[in-house]
Amino acid sequence: MKNVLLLGVGLSFLSSCALIADKKDPGWEYAPQMYVSDAYEPYSQVEDHSINKDGKNMREPVAGTIARSGVGYDNTRLELMNNYPIGKDSLEYAAKVLKNPLEVNDKNLEKGAYFYNSYCSPCHGKEGKGDGLVGQKYGGVPNYQASYIVNQPSGHIYHVITKGKGRMWGHGSQIRPEERWQIVMYVNKLRGYTGE
Repeated sequence: MKNVLLLGVGLSFLSSCALIADKKDPGWEYAPQMYVSDAYEPYSQVEDHSINKDGKNMREPVAGTIARSGVGYDNTRLELMNNYPIGKDSLEYAAKVLKNPLEVNDKNLEKGAYFYNSYCSPCHGKEGKGDGLVGQKYGGVPNYQASYIVNQPSGHIYHVITKGKGRMWGHGSQIRPEERWQIVMYVNKLRGYTGE
């Protein structure tokens, strides 16, 4: 009798899992608000919402909006330089291809000095000698007067600012393309570069 009872309990236990009509239905959910947020989160949507016409949590961008990295690359038009398809390891290629589209003038040099002092001087120092406070602490920050940097084309400097090199991380997401080219102008002045 005891064996029959154990057999019956065991069979009912095993068959209870197999009796679910829809194999994908997990059954009841305890505290669903722990799994599905009530907030209108942009990338997590379970049901349609009446906030937007299309029922989505996230609105479509305004017509004519250009995504930060969603446009083509054209060296002659500044507004198209946000997308930078040249790879991080393509420094030699970038040095050959990229040319500063901005006119070298006092206004651009002044802005370049401002952005350089904001973003670059903590590591590279006020005069580009690699003696900024961060450079003194961590070392390895290049001096712009070093022989291997003095004659590098402007595209090389722009690419390093955008994508980074060695221990320097890329600043492409923090500095707009026009401002990067203005920094390049100022760096060229610091290193005495007369090319291009």
